[in-house]
Amino acid sequence: MAIAWRAGLAGLLLGVVTLLLGDVLPAGSSRLANSGAVWAVGAFAAGAVCRDGRWRAWLAGTAVLVGAVLGYYGALVGFAHHAVDRAHLHGPVQWSAVGLLGGPVFATAGAWWRDERRQRRVLGLCLLGGVFLAEGAYLLVSHRPVGEAVIVAVIGVLVPLAMGRDARDRLCGALALAPAAALGLGGYLVLDLVMDVAFTRHGSG
Repeated sequence: MAIAWRAGLAGLLLGVVTLLLGDVLPAGSSRLANSGAVWAVGAFAAGAVCRDGRWRAWLAGTAVLVGAVLGYYGALVGFAHHAVDRAHLHGPVQWSAVGLLGGPVFATAGAWWRDERRQRRVLGLCLLGGVFLAEGAYLLVSHRPVGEAVIVAVIGVLVPLAMGRDARDRLCGALALAPAAALGLGGYLVLDLVMDVAFTRHGSG
């Protein structure tokens, strides 16, 4: 269980840092401080460290994301003095649920990136790059500033190009980005809908 503690502490730090960076980054790049894709990098890194792609990696990836939620909202209370009461719990609860689902997925992607089998390496890269591209597309359809969407999307395109082991990995990873991003965009839209429904019910209750 030591890996879970270390991953959880890393996640806490990730959550605190992303909150604090939101106040110092330029407006056009501030999305990098409040990005689900950036948090996914934490789970990916945890899986890459564990390498086995099984329960240890899943546990570490989940601990990173849940820890990031706790760190972010804990810092929000400590530094921004947001109230802690029942009315403000829906955000942490919902994002923790997302962490429980996404942690194993991106941890597996990180472990597969270290694998000797090309197919797994490419899948790992396109999952990580795809979530950045998907977030960029989501920002566009949500009418957010174009600059934010471009920055996030460019990172997604660079992931397989920068992290591929060889030229074939880079090419295959880049080609696989489109379907991965399409699936990711669907996930973002579903998540957005679920959170809107939950918020509406909470507000009317």
